[in-house]
Amino acid sequence: MNLYVYGLNHRSAPLVVREQAMIAHERLAPALQSILNEDGILEAVILSTCNRCELYAIADNGYRLEQWMAKQHHKGDGSYKQYTYLYSGEEAVAHLLRVAIGLDAQVIGEPQILGQVKAAFAVALEVGAAGPELNHLFQQVFNSAKSIRNDTGLGAHAISASYLTWLMIQRCIPMDEAATVVLVGAGEMIANLIPYLQQAPKLNITLINRTPEHATALLPTAKVLPMSSLLESLIECDSVVFATDSYQPLLTRAVVESILQQRNKILYCLDLALPRNVEASVAECAGVNLLNLDDIQLWVDENQGKRKQAALLAEEAIQVHSLRYQQRLQTIEFDELIKSYRRKINSLRELELNKALQKLQEGTDAATVLQEFSHALANKVMHHPSQAVNQARFGKGKDWLASAKLLLGLE
Repeated sequence: MNLYVYGLNHRSAPLVVREQAMIAHERLAPALQSILNEDGILEAVILSTCNRCELYAIADNGYRLEQWMAKQHHKGDGSYKQYTYLYSGEEAVAHLLRVAIGLDAQVIGEPQILGQVKAAFAVALEVGAAGPELNHLFQQVFNSAKSIRNDTGLGAHAISASYLTWLMIQRCIPMDEAATVVLVGAGEMIANLIPYLQQAPKLNITLINRTPEHATALLPTAKVLPMSSLLESLIECDSVVFATDSYQPLLTRAVVESILQQRNKILYCLDLALPRNVEASVAECAGVNLLNLDDIQLWVDENQGKRKQAALLAEEAIQVHSLRYQQRLQTIEFDELIKSYRRKINSLRELELNKALQKLQEGTDAATVLQEFSHALANKVMHHPSQAVNQARFGKGKDWLASAKLLLGLE
């Protein structure tokens, strides 16, 4: 058994592929339960965000993960395999650490990803998919991620996707004039964006959500509208940000074209949702400037250099932590090997001892019984090592022979 990670992210796959692969939060529990029914997979954690869909597992073979993911997304034809990656052992640990500290994020050092990793682990723990090995691993990763971010300065230079969205909005609409931004959704992305928007005193904020009470709780001073008022609000606003978990587009090209007939200025539309809340074809409409998750990398600010320096230091720390975990895993494997061998020898000993005791009860001479017992036990203990040596005589080299001598105590 080994640690494996299989999946895709914003570096390996375009938005349209990530959109198809995403596993929504409400589907995580049943998805994890289905993994436990797979042969050869003992433990699992699914991390599915707007920028990645990854499966971390303790399994006997990494391709078990690939097969499960293909069935999960009905992609038996392998059409999306070119966008995926598979890591194992130390490499898998290093990848998880990079994800947790924000090195593998779309924006280097983004802090929100650690919370997303913790949430994914919590779901796996709740449904019993994360067992003792993944529990140990993720707890160590959480502790290591915090220390690496602090020690390398990566956390000091981090910027979030919400901050980049704020930069995008500032470039789209003037901050020194009265303007209106419509925020659709009331999740983490919107919650993190609001404090930045509040820095512009002339900016009017309208919140739209299926549950108005949730929106009001985020910003009591904002104008809050139900989802049924979305189209009406888009007629007058300057910019709109979508970040809901809707599986169906909230804004179609046909609707946008009708809205544009009632507007006399560009509609700046930021779609931060996955699956996307805005039909991709909306970008073709004259009078609309549509940006999505794949555009966010273009807005990285001048701190990128400082983050890259911190990232180099973080990579060195990652190698140390991942090697430490792999050494622990190997120690566990060797300990289990020794325990298994001891159990096997004890089982052979008990079998031959019971035979000897039976003969003593039948009156057989004690010296004869002891001779037969020692001879039988020695033969049983020697059987498998002798067989392995005989089978290897034509296929193994001198290095193997030296190791065999050492293992058998002959050197």
